[in-house]
Amino acid sequence: MKLIKDSAEHHFVTTLEKLKDNPKGWVVLYFALSRMLDHNELVSVLDEIQVKVAKARTTSSHFADELNGKAQNIGKGFVYLFSDNDVLMLAQPENEQEMTLVSSIYKEMGKQAQSDYADRCLLGDDLYNYQKLADAKLLSAKCFEAYEAMGDVNKVASIPVRRSRRDVSKVMIVEDDRFTASYAANILSKEYELSVCRTGEEGIIAYIEHAPDIVFLDIHLPGLNGHDTLRAIRAVDPKAFVVMLSVDTAKTSIVESTQSGAHSFLKKPFSKERLLNTVKASPYVRGIHDEPDGSVH
Repeated sequence: MKLIKDSAEHHFVTTLEKLKDNPKGWVVLYFALSRMLDHNELVSVLDEIQVKVAKARTTSSHFADELNGKAQNIGKGFVYLFSDNDVLMLAQPENEQEMTLVSSIYKEMGKQAQSDYADRCLLGDDLYNYQKLADAKLLSAKCFEAYEAMGDVNKVASIPVRRSRRDVSKVMIVEDDRFTASYAANILSKEYELSVCRTGEEGIIAYIEHAPDIVFLDIHLPGLNGHDTLRAIRAVDPKAFVVMLSVDTAKTSIVESTQSGAHSFLKKPFSKERLLNTVKASPYVRGIHDEPDGSVH
């Protein structure tokens, strides 16, 4: 049994790929320790992000160490500690004694985890779902990169300064639909600098890095959805100018977007004229020939 903490998501993806043609005999124990942290609570107080994340990491790391120690008599397998603090054991018991040990470990560690979700299954019966989980873990890792960026208080504090000193306005698009992202980018790139992201996690990191003048943010994103991403962006910059995108015009979506701090809501598909007019509604956006102070040369 080997403990994997560094780049665990990538190791897990690679291992599942190797096992996909013959997963027989492999057992999965999964403990969702990521539920120790709530995204909305975490982003509500920026000064505490790093402390809370570090505390949760210490707890999950100790859990993974103990799990790995109990599993040393199982000859073949891995214990993974993912970036989001979930812990997973992938093992191939070689005899009935080792299978009994797996069951014992699951019961004992499940109680200790105090998690509302733990799972035990045969990999061959649930391979597809764990392949999906592996993809989700890659996104979760990016989410914790976003939390780390949010915890950089000096960089966060400089967002409005960097935005005001820029010569050309920057538009950020957070959209996983390639057609929509490409359509908007082709229109906007003629006049504005662009930053295009496919996930909310990438969007948070890019917002802190680039301090855009306006953000177009899709509601339905993989990983963190648009509403969760909006709350994070507004946490680092309460004056962020964010416009939500969606084909869904349900009142609940619009209300939640407004309550979370979105400036407006743009229904997809949208016209070139409406997109450009929405950009110009941001108080931070300047024309291509405007000076940063609003004068024209």
